[in-house]
Amino acid sequence: MPGPARAGVLMHIFFRSACLAVSRIRAFRGPLLAFVAAALLSACATGGGSGIYDPDAPEMMSFYTPRDDGRPLSSDELYAFKTLGDLDRDLSPEDARTVELHFKFFVHERRALFERFLTRSARFLPYVAGVFTSRGIPKDVAYLFMVESGGNPNAYSPASASGLWQFIPLTGRKFGLAQNAWVDERRDPYKATYAASDYLLKLYNDFSNWHLAVAAYNAGEGKIGRAVNGTGAKDFFDLCRLDEQLEERARLKTETRDYVPRLLAVAKIMRNLRRLGFEEPGPDAAWKLTPVSVPPGTNLAGLAKELNLTWEEFSGMNPAFRKTTSPPAAASTAYVPPDKLTVAVNWVAGPEARAYAGWKEHTVKKGESFASIARRYKVSDADLKSANGMTGMPPAGTVLLIPSGKTTPASAKSAASAKPAPPAKNAVPAKTARSAGAARSAGAATSAGITASAKAAPAKTSASAKAGGKSAPAGKKSAGPAASSKTPSASNKKGGQAGGGSVTVKAGDTLYSIAKAGKVSVKALMEANNMDFGTTLKIGRKLVIPR
Repeated sequence: MPGPARAGVLMHIFFRSACLAVSRIRAFRGPLLAFVAAALLSACATGGGSGIYDPDAPEMMSFYTPRDDGRPLSSDELYAFKTLGDLDRDLSPEDARTVELHFKFFVHERRALFERFLTRSARFLPYVAGVFTSRGIPKDVAYLFMVESGGNPNAYSPASASGLWQFIPLTGRKFGLAQNAWVDERRDPYKATYAASDYLLKLYNDFSNWHLAVAAYNAGEGKIGRAVNGTGAKDFFDLCRLDEQLEERARLKTETRDYVPRLLAVAKIMRNLRRLGFEEPGPDAAWKLTPVSVPPGTNLAGLAKELNLTWEEFSGMNPAFRKTTSPPAAASTAYVPPDKLTVAVNWVAGPEARAYAGWKEHTVKKGESFASIARRYKVSDADLKSANGMTGMPPAGTVLLIPSGKTTPASAKSAASAKPAPPAKNAVPAKTARSAGAARSAGAATSAGITASAKAAPAKTSASAKAGGKSAPAGKKSAGPAASSKTPSASNKKGGQAGGGSVTVKAGDTLYSIAKAGKVSVKALMEANNMDFGTTLKIGRKLVIPR
């Protein structure tokens, strides 16, 4: 291991150890120790350069060791703790005590932290619950995204996990979440929620046990599968007790051992918010946004302006976009307030939206210059710089927009975001967040929220779906998305005609299991069957398997 890499590892270990000490330091009241604790939390917030952005970051959740704070549960707390849901029945007294430590942690020691989690999560809870209920996943499992990200779609960890559900890049791609220089669908709360439901159903099919499925979501199915086989454990808590039988490298990490009890504790709290003194989210807390399909190379900054939204407001509603331009080679999904749907549909169908239509992208390689790239694509050096809003040569790995020669942007500033976007900080942009400390959105964005039905996701609306400026109401579905299966888009029609056979949905089938059996991606399966990310699989439906 090179010297700098070794130093980085040692520094990371130091910060992890320091963060573990914070909870113990906080038990003392001396001003000097209080200052030290604050300094350590500040260091943990930046991760010593590791990419952890604030004390609420998901990685912070793995830095504490649950301990009994010595405070007995009040009568209301005891009542809440004893309530039972989908996942916490039949716990042994020993296992219940483990859950109680996490329950106390959120209700006592880190109450303010949980309040922030709750405020942020309220924007997505109805949608997540709707998707999970429609797919037969226990209600308590829906709270898993709170454990993963604290309800922050921009959460990003040093392990490169991102979004509400903290997908790592490989798993995100496996479940159909596009990731490139233009978009990271792991940060799309709605597509990522459906992908998470697919993954969790796959894990439940593997283990036939929700506790083990949840543990595998954290540690990976291979890790949990080997541990179960090596110990003969029958369930998660049994596995924790038998874990020491395994070789040290095969044992569960502390984070995984805490993961299931933490979810059970969160579920108990969420069932009893009012009794525990937490403010229950009102009906207006959930975002109500409508999806709109935007063509390749759409000027997103122009769309935001047309909707009378600042870029910060639009970006807050659409955290998956990494630039002010949509991917030049593929259509993508944007979310807009319902009262602005018609304006959005009309604008993206017009010429002003297509400033980048037909443009290409180029990843800068070491040793290249603007001049050499311009010669390769037969464009002028000046146009290339203008299209990307740059004067100096960017580093290798940067993705540049290459003008088609037919169109040029109205202003160099409109393409300035072609530079690679840094990892999103672990905070929701101002003016779009309803979380503590964030400014409330002004104007039309104040009412923006996500609608979620227990039966279906918001309907997907394309520019071509409009007729005289009308479009299907958000969330209204009968046999599929707004663009019905009888009138698929050109791309979906092509996928369906290609034909690689068909399959009839049976009980227990998921998009992932069908796609895996057909040796296609989940995304390709959905496109071939004109399915939106909120479509519910119905037993008896015949699906086309694309080639």
